[in-house]
Formats: sequence, C-alpha cells, structure tokens
Amino acid sequence: MALGASLVNLCSLASGGGRVALLFGNRDGQGAWMRIGGEPRLVPVVHSRMSLRTHPRHHFLWILGMSLTYRLVHWRRLRKLIAGATPWIRVVEEADLVGDIRGGDSFSDLYGMRRFVTGFLTAWTVVLIKGSIVQFPQTYGPYESRIARCLARYLLRRSSVVVARDRQSRKVAQDLLGPAREVLLSPDVAFCLEAVRPPQVETVPELAGPIPPATIGLNVNGLMFHGGYNRNNMFRLTLEYPVFLRSLAIRLLQESTADLLLIPHTFAAAGNVESDNQACVELRAGLPLEFQSRVRVVVREYDQHEIKGVIGMVDFMIGSRMHACIAALSQGVPCVGVAYSRKFLGVFESVGMADWVVDGREVGNEEAISRILELYRRREAVRGPLAIEAARTRSELAAVFGRILSQTIRSD
Repeated sequence: MALGASLVNLCSLASGGGRVALLFGNRDGQGAWMRIGGEPRLVPVVHSRMSLRTHPRHHFLWILGMSLTYRLVHWRRLRKLIAGATPWIRVVEEADLVGDIRGGDSFSDLYGMRRFVTGFLTAWTVVLIKGSIVQFPQTYGPYESRIARCLARYLLRRSSVVVARDRQSRKVAQDLLGPAREVLLSPDVAFCLEAVRPPQVETVPELAGPIPPATIGLNVNGLMFHGGYNRNNMFRLTLEYPVFLRSLAIRLLQESTADLLLIPHTFAAAGNVESDNQACVELRAGLPLEFQSRVRVVVREYDQHEIKGVIGMVDFMIGSRMHACIAALSQGVPCVGVAYSRKFLGVFESVGMADWVVDGREVGNEEAISRILELYRRREAVRGPLAIEAARTRSELAAVFGRILSQTIRSD
C-alpha cells in the first residue's frame, strides 16, 4: 500500500490529474483509499483471483486465457466482446499506460519461483493486450534460476520503459535488456508518500500524551522474525534475528535514556508469517521486566500514510522492512536498515546513507549491534544532510514520472 499510494499519486500528478486504476489480485475488488494531491480519494481496483468461488470473469485463468485469445484474433468485434466480458482486459485496453511495480522487489526469484511466475503471467496479460508494459521503479534480480532470468529478459524486452530504483538493479536490467534502450534510474516511489500524523498513537502500554521526543523506533520484520516463508532461514541470514533484536533492545535501553517504540509496518493476523505486529508483541514480552515499562508497541492498524506519520515522530529509526526505512529517511529521520537482501543498499545509497545498512547476511549479532550503537551516536551529524537529500529525491521522482509519461505517449 505504501508503494501503491505513492505510485498512484505520482502518476496522477504527472498526468495532470489523470484517472488511475489498480490491477491486482485481491478478494473483492473494493476500491482503495489513498491520498492524491493531498486529498483522500477512492481509487478503483480491478481484481483477479485464483479461488474457485470467484466469478469466472475475475478468475485469473479466465483472464489469462482471454488475453491469449485477444492477442490471437484480430476481429475487432470479437475483441470487443472479450473486453466486455472481462473487466481486467477492458481496463487494460482502454488505458493510455499500464505499468508494473511487483511490490518493489518481486521481479526476482528471491521469494520463490511461484511468486515470480505469478507476477510474470500477470504482466504478460498486459503485453498480450497492449503489446508492451511500463516497468515502474523497482529492484531487478537476483535470479538464481535460469528460467527466471529468461522470463525476466522476455518481459523487459517487451517493456516500453524500464526504471530501476538502484544502480545495481539498473545494471542487471540493462544486461538483460541489451543496448537497444536505456534503463532509467529513479529513487523509490515511496519517498513521495504523504505522511499523516495521527492525533494520538495507540500503544501498549498506553501513552499518556505524545511520543517522547528522544524515542527510538524499531521496526520488527515478521518475515525475518519467523524465518521466511519456509520458516527455515529463507534469506540465509548469519544474524540470529530474534536473538539479535532482544539483545539490541536491551543494549539501547541500557546505554541511553530513550524509550523504545516497536513499530509494525506489515500488519497481519497472529500466526501469519508476515505479521510484524505479532513479532513486536513477542519481542517486548521476551525482554526483562525492568525494561518493559520503557518499551511500547504500536497496536492500531494504521494505514500507509499514518504509519509513516508515526515513524516521522521518532528521533532515530532501525528498520528491517525497507519501506519502514524509507518512511524514516524520506522525513529526515536517521535510520539504520537491517537488511535481508541487496535492495536495501541501493535505496540507502540514493540518499547518501549507504554506510547505514547492516546486512544480516554478512554480520553476526554482536557486530550488528556494535554498528547500530555507533550509528545511533552519529545521528545528529546526518540529520541535516539527510533532509536535503530527501527533498532532492522528491524532485527527482517528479521528473522521472514526467519522463515516463512523455515517453509512453510519444511511443504510442
């Protein structure tokens, strides 16, 4: 949702208020409330599902089959019938531009081939209908599978515009694309996400007033906390993440007078491997009793704008969800990224904070904690330059999206 809201806003502004719709897999196709130009707006959603209980015209296999049929036949009347029977195809057909962002980092087999192939087939329906697609700013690779690399190459070569959000991804995409077209470079779109500060932050234990000014924010990544989707160190971390978090929290509380605010960024039900909120509760419960009064958990399920607002209230941030880190960096809050993939480095590098990434695949618990404590002591030195860099990224994003739309319109 952080990516989606940022992307919708950037596209709308760059097109002079053009209409935007979202295409993705969800249960019911209800619209999504997002802020566009500072105002809340209900953005229409065209959905697909794999469930047998969904209406056939929204079933992904129907959409895929009809997209293939649409591509193979050239009889205008039949194509009109296909589009009329398939909302997904109708919206794609009528759109001036259709782009993909893959959750920012899923143009890769990092999360498994099933997820990669599902994303490929979704984008392929657009290529079948329109002949091309736009690749919005995202990470490309890594590719452990030869099949994934071949599918990525196929799709990139059928993309009218390709944008990477970091230099390493740009090189990966350019190698796959070849010299025919340039891969553009852009900051992550979430640098432009509007922050909305809630009047009161709901926490356990309850806050009597505003967040204290010296508070340290700690975003706990539920996926890392629970070992990844296979619950068996999927990301090959050398860091023992739950143990590291407990030790880090204790050291921060021992060596400073600051309170600690545990901030989920991906909300999910207890038992779900993605649940940051459950991991936050478990972390606090595992701390010594003498520290628990200084540790609070954000318990309300804030939307993407509000959780960014909450993050903007802390003095210093440590995050393992990249968009929790971006929420801090984009507001000038010094932030350490505890990384599980290479995507963190490129994004932090874009605002001059490359040395503020602690890669959980390369360091152990003690080294990671020592580096974070050292960076905490340096936070004031980077606060001013970071705010300047954050403002620059917002201007750069506006320019990139203006170029995306102008190139797409010109090629059409």
